[in-house]
Amino acid sequence: MLTKNDVQDLFQPTTSATGLPAFAYTCEDFAREEQAHLFARTWTCAGYGHEVPNPGDVMPRVVAGVPIVFTRTKSGEVKCFHNICTHRGTVLVASQASGQQALRCRYHGWTFDLDGNLRVTPHWGGHNEPSSDDLDKSCLGLKQVRMHQWHDWLFINVDGKAEPFETYAASFLGHCEEYGLDDATWCRTMPYEISGNWKLVAENYLETLHLNFVHTVLAEVAPFEQHEVIADGPCLGTIIDVGLPDSWVPDDPLPRWPGIGDNNRTAKNLALFPNFKFVIGPDHCCSMVEYAVGAGISHQRWDFYFHGDSATTEKYTDARNSIIDFYDKTNVEDFEAVQAIHEGHKSPAMTGARFNGIWEGGVHHFQKLVAEYMTA
Repeated sequence: MLTKNDVQDLFQPTTSATGLPAFAYTCEDFAREEQAHLFARTWTCAGYGHEVPNPGDVMPRVVAGVPIVFTRTKSGEVKCFHNICTHRGTVLVASQASGQQALRCRYHGWTFDLDGNLRVTPHWGGHNEPSSDDLDKSCLGLKQVRMHQWHDWLFINVDGKAEPFETYAASFLGHCEEYGLDDATWCRTMPYEISGNWKLVAENYLETLHLNFVHTVLAEVAPFEQHEVIADGPCLGTIIDVGLPDSWVPDDPLPRWPGIGDNNRTAKNLALFPNFKFVIGPDHCCSMVEYAVGAGISHQRWDFYFHGDSATTEKYTDARNSIIDFYDKTNVEDFEAVQAIHEGHKSPAMTGARFNGIWEGGVHHFQKLVAEYMTA
């Protein structure tokens, strides 16, 4: 749906480029096309290991317009499958559940184990005859979805054709290497609904020029001009060496990630295209994941993690809450701005954004990634 001229105007040097046309943010047809052309072809964050902590846990999702299901197998491994019965295509799992021994189709009773193998086919060979010679169960197991687990986060590639996750996310992973995330312990989930296109939410996150006008407290501790902009393949974001408030250092400071010094106040505000954002400091991290709901609504989920089980004990309640409350306040401050931008894109006068070459290179890079997937 993007024209040759749209792409040419976008793929100019940042200071002279024209951004994506307004319909890329407001058109429902474009939003539907994004599901297949963008989300299905990338590595999209779709779930969390802590949501299926025990063998027998199952969790359905719809990602890139496709029903999927995560299972925790008897061996403790997380797997992901297309959430449809291989008989007639019925959705198998309607809601999250625990203690499941198998997945049974409500339509004709076909039953699969949590590794996806087809086990039972009632009456297939006749009344009370479970099978017949013409049915090869080994070929009719659940169709697996390509998945990669990075610590607690579950990424999937629906079309199965993306490069390996480690290659796709190499730059992003490199920025996280110094933090010992093996002991990252989930603490809290916070859901949000934002009245704006998911791309506008992402673009707002990727630039700091708005801090002085929208985030007065954040601007004091993390001045916009001190952020280093990152735009490296699917890895985007900013890094600032002084981006943490002094109020986050209570009498009993939270445990820090291994190898991170006591004087470290660096905040890395990273993103892995398309829908995964990741803020990490010396003693905490927070993932922010967006799911597009049509063109004009974004469901956003924030999950907070700290180092080790001890960090989630009562001793550190105040320290954790000061961090979480600061993030929550800052995020809510953006909602009105994102909504105003979305409404502005409905105007015929909005013919594409302009970009500042110093501060908005990440936004420009993000829009070019969108265009690459939507025109390939």
